[in-house]
Amino acid sequence: MPTSQKSSSGSHAGELTIFDVLKQDHEKARYLFDRAQKSGKKEIASLQKLFTQLEEELTVHMEGEERFFYSALEQNDEMRDKVLQAFEEHQVAKTLIGTFQALAVDDERWAAKLQVLSEVVEHHMQEEEQEVFKLARKAIGKEQQHEMALQFQRNKREGRKAPRGAPIES
Repeated sequence: MPTSQKSSSGSHAGELTIFDVLKQDHEKARYLFDRAQKSGKKEIASLQKLFTQLEEELTVHMEGEERFFYSALEQNDEMRDKVLQAFEEHQVAKTLIGTFQALAVDDERWAAKLQVLSEVVEHHMQEEEQEVFKLARKAIGKEQQHEMALQFQRNKREGRKAPRGAPIES
């Protein structure tokens, strides 16, 4: 099924580029971090739910970004260092996310840890939006930008359907 053709229905989703989709994800992450940080410490159930949503958003986003965006840029000489740094920043974020497993939401370190995660992710998103996107727009043609957006969105939908740890059926 050729997905590189523009949608005949003229739907907005078919016109989105990978940059649009990644920016939407970044805005959602910023929103979730903000809500979690503004929640009262007594709202443990709400905080846990917000963090679970944030963890899923970040995990699915990073997986798709690595698979469809960074992998396409990795061989570009001008982009290589930025892409390698981005992979490492993802690894730091994943490691930090994993440390929440052993920490109760009402532990006084939880909020501090969330703040550090927020700062790491925000730094990564700003660098990506201000530097990586600018270089990547030169390296990736318009058609490929649209194709990557479709692949990324499809991957996100599939990632959400499967319970964590379960294989995605084809």
